Amino acid sequence: MTSVATQTDECGDAAHRLYAAELRRWRQERGVTQERLAALTHYSAALVGMVEKLQRNPTREFTSRCDDVLRTGGALARLLPLLAAESYPSWFRPFVEMEAEATAIQEFEVQVIAGLLQTEDYARAVLNSWPPKSAEEIERRLAARLDRQRILDRADPPLLSFVLDESVLRRPMGPASMMAAQLTHLIETAARPNIQLQILTFSHARLAPTDGSFTLMELPERERYVYVDNPANARLIPESETVEYYARGFRAAQCQALPIEDSIELIDRVRRDFHDRS
Repeated sequence: MTSVATQTDECGDAAHRLYAAELRRWRQERGVTQERLAALTHYSAALVGMVEKLQRNPTREFTSRCDDVLRTGGALARLLPLLAAESYPSWFRPFVEMEAEATAIQEFEVQVIAGLLQTEDYARAVLNSWPPKSAEEIERRLAARLDRQRILDRADPPLLSFVLDESVLRRPMGPASMMAAQLTHLIETAARPNIQLQILTFSHARLAPTDGSFTLMELPERERYVYVDNPANARLIPESETVEYYARGFRAAQCQALPIEDSIELIDRVRRDFHDRS
């Protein structure tokens, strides 16, 4: 049987209770038992029961199959963003909400590849780094991170500008084959017309910002925010002077980074190096 989501201690949150209640309601209205729903969706009856008892989180695939079988019109799928929001720490949720609405995002990364550009395997490796987390916590956060990437496929996707330090390309977060796949994904994603990707090489890094990673966002009403990604003190800041300070830093990073075409060529060279080692 296909596995459903991982167990989590936060299944008692409001969105999870609502999802479980709606799943049960639709199932009963259609006259479908847990065992029958399991057979129709190719999951086990035990797993269906655990979702309804708040003992397991539903995955997107599980939800899609239940929506189809129960003919809900996508009612369960519409609850998934609420579940994803509850998978983030409370201090990070405002950032995720703004990111989903943003018309423009500028991100400067010095440690790892930006979350919106990560493959599933790479994201899992990043989440498996410091600080230590349980397997359940890693899988829960992984599902939430991948869910954030849906903004790339919006009908009106935001303009995304990334400047990545060269070190993030060369830092092996896992096997060489995984890194090669991640860099291939980076090249393919960068080909989208709304994405600008540049690499800040080691030789020019000394002239770029030294405050660490940060993300600038512009919302539909032209409000601007900056998210400073410091694990010890992550902050979402609306003050105009602070936002402008980081905006100047991002422009400086862009000026020092390689042009877009040269950046893609560098990524490809590093990718081939990882590929040769795998």
